[in-house]
Amino acid sequence: METNDAVAPTAIAPTAVTPTERLANDLAGADLAFEKGDKDALALRLRSIELAGAKPSSAHEKSILRSWRDSAMVSEPSMRGRVLGPAYYSGSLAAGARISTEQVLLGGKAVSIAAGTAPKDSFRLRIARGDGKVICERSPAHARECRFVPTYTQRYRIELYNAGVKDARYHLVLD
Repeated sequence: METNDAVAPTAIAPTAVTPTERLANDLAGADLAFEKGDKDALALRLRSIELAGAKPSSAHEKSILRSWRDSAMVSEPSMRGRVLGPAYYSGSLAAGARISTEQVLLGGKAVSIAAGTAPKDSFRLRIARGDGKVICERSPAHARECRFVPTYTQRYRIELYNAGVKDARYHLVLD
């Protein structure tokens, strides 16, 4: 009886990307396309952001989105029905700097948080309960989701830290 010592190659299934991770990646990609003046890539990213139903969380994010749309010559989508879906914060952090925000998250309701960053490898995302217990940490944070269901409605601290050696941009997505 003959034996075959050859090992068949194993296929590795691609990891599925969640909607929150995809949105974080699209925001970072739009930011980069805007910076490079690539109107086609920017329009494509804006369409993905629009389809995700993301809404800017502040006047600052609204002004960035407006600049992106003006640059790509894409009009704002018309509003129909209720405003639902994820929200996001955008900004930049100096090397070694951190930002944090506190959010009350509802018990029993799934939460998804991710960050789109440029560069992709310099940020750490950390989420902790009000008592300081870390619930989730991602490093590097770029387009890597923290997903959990809070047991109780309580305040959570969401923190982004720039561990890189230069200033970097971020888009923090909450859903």
